[in-house]
Amino acid sequence: MENIIYVVDDDASIRESLSFLFSTMQWSTQCFDAIDAFSAVCKPESMLTGCLLLDMRMPGQSGLAWIEKHSASHPLLPVVMMTGHGSIDACRRAFHHGVFEFFTKPLDADLLIETVHLAFAESEKRQRGWREHTRAKALFALLTARETDVLHELMTGASNKEVAVRLALSTRTVEAHRAAIFSKLGVSSLVQAIREHDKLDYV
Repeated sequence: MENIIYVVDDDASIRESLSFLFSTMQWSTQCFDAIDAFSAVCKPESMLTGCLLLDMRMPGQSGLAWIEKHSASHPLLPVVMMTGHGSIDACRRAFHHGVFEFFTKPLDADLLIETVHLAFAESEKRQRGWREHTRAKALFALLTARETDVLHELMTGASNKEVAVRLALSTRTVEAHRAAIFSKLGVSSLVQAIREHDKLDYV
């Protein structure tokens, strides 16, 4: 996926100056004058990557209000909040909802470029995690309901015999389910199966 910088600011001069700055770095930029305009074009299912530069205060829905309601709508897109009227409370609220960085205007160009570099790296890290999550989800979808029950019991630390008692199965049947689970997940141990299961909790 291409890393794109999405700039959302009602000030045209800010949008133009940032677009020019990022063009000197050969970075692609898409600019919007309001968060609603961004939301209309950039749907959550599009799984955007790169970085979102979001003005905190704008006419209509503010950037801070949006991030408080929709912080999880673009999980692969780190958000950098910008404001000309920063406050400790606003900064605290922004970071509480997962904002990657917080800038006060006027923006420091060098620091902003460094931050975007870091945001790109974070976005790529999230992409890797998302791909692993998607892969694991597809693997666990292959398990039958009974195999899923057996795996959950095994993950508690129960032995094959204990699982058999809990689920009213024979030990041999539990062993067969265990072998089928490992085969479908492509693992050779319960520890590896648990690691795969942990990937389901990515977002």
